[in-house]
Amino acid sequence: MTRRRTSALVTALIVAAALVTLVVARHHWDPVPDELRAAARQAAEVPGVASAEVAGYEVTLRDAKDGDVARAQVDVVLEDGLDPAAASAAAARADGLLAAAQVDGVRTLSHTTTVHAGEPRTVHGVEVYPLTAWVAEDGDASSVADAFALRDAGATTVSGVSAEAPDGAGLVRLAEAAAQHGIAASLGTADGAVRYDTSGRVPDPAVARLAAEAAGRPGVVSAVVHAGFPEGTAAAGDAARTLQVGLAGPTSSPEADRVARWLDDPARAVGGAPLAYTLTEPGHAARRDGWVAASAPPAPEERTAPLPAGVEPWPADDDAPACTGDDLRLTLGAPDAATGSRYLAVHAENVSGRPCALGGVPRLTFRDADGAPQDDVTTGPAAPGVVAGRVVVPAGERALATVQWRAMSTANDADVTTAVEVAPTPDAAPVTLVPAAQLDVLDGAEVRVGAWVQAVEGWS
Repeated sequence: MTRRRTSALVTALIVAAALVTLVVARHHWDPVPDELRAAARQAAEVPGVASAEVAGYEVTLRDAKDGDVARAQVDVVLEDGLDPAAASAAAARADGLLAAAQVDGVRTLSHTTTVHAGEPRTVHGVEVYPLTAWVAEDGDASSVADAFALRDAGATTVSGVSAEAPDGAGLVRLAEAAAQHGIAASLGTADGAVRYDTSGRVPDPAVARLAAEAAGRPGVVSAVVHAGFPEGTAAAGDAARTLQVGLAGPTSSPEADRVARWLDDPARAVGGAPLAYTLTEPGHAARRDGWVAASAPPAPEERTAPLPAGVEPWPADDDAPACTGDDLRLTLGAPDAATGSRYLAVHAENVSGRPCALGGVPRLTFRDADGAPQDDVTTGPAAPGVVAGRVVVPAGERALATVQWRAMSTANDADVTTAVEVAPTPDAAPVTLVPAAQLDVLDGAEVRVGAWVQAVEGWS
């Protein structure tokens, strides 16, 4: 063999080896199946779709016998000039093509279709689009229509059910569009001065307008609408709302007085459900509460805590004696937490061998590691209008009382609660119980304590 032919053969072998290496490497770092890529190419051809790309693919369960289980993440970019209906239709059609993809060796392929629109900008090396929405697992693309409707109303950014406006006036326009289309969107301004957190409800344009006007008052730095009433407010309702006004100075300042008078004015009435307001000073060291337009709702009717549907109440035995401390074995449930709140359950098991009756609310004392009580801890009812009832606890059953408080920072006060002293009845001697984890009930805490109720399976 000549040197030239030998050299050509060696070169061919090197090229072939390189190709094999590339193929192996591709399958190592790029595992997206060809069938899924083909579906994405089809989706990119849908009218109104600018591009469709498989952003991620993962086999979550390997099963050589019945087939693997896998999931994929697909990014679909829509053309910028679509109206809400056309955008929703394009997203739904693209998602349908992706859902129909059949991958060899995969029995179940789930996917998430993320929809983008607008000119992206790069943030920390990642492209961020001004509009992002998602198609639901069942192929429903209505959230895409909602996102485009908010963008058409002037939103600078839209992400799912959250939209940002350039200013307070723009936020009001977004609230009006959301109300028109029935969109439960949370809204905010670019500078964070105004925010409307809807908690799954359609925003009220009148309330949004009031928040924007409040943010522009002298001495005000922010205005936030959120669901619920301030703690300790003797009112309740499914549509409870509060306007939290952040002040530049103390709540006792003349500026705060003027803001309070402005909110109290009947001209501020927004109709519909009552709207509470809270004025807070920097650091939330103090607050002032009131009702917009001075329209406080009536106090809720007193009632005992209801049992869940389908739960049979314990027999009401009029002859059952009152429980004493010796009749009860007290324990604490596991502490729990959610969205800035803390929860604890106190259990009282009837160990007397006969029915006995509980009423009222347990008396609690929170103690630190040195055994000293936490200072200035105030307790109140668990919920507005809920009062104690007479609960006859059968032998061997447990009654329950709930405890709730707001999360507290231990950065400046590490003196946490390590024990809770519980007196189940007014005449009973207190029993010291140690929780499963330390509690951030610190000096000055406000704690809500529920009345004794019938414990239900699954309640902790």
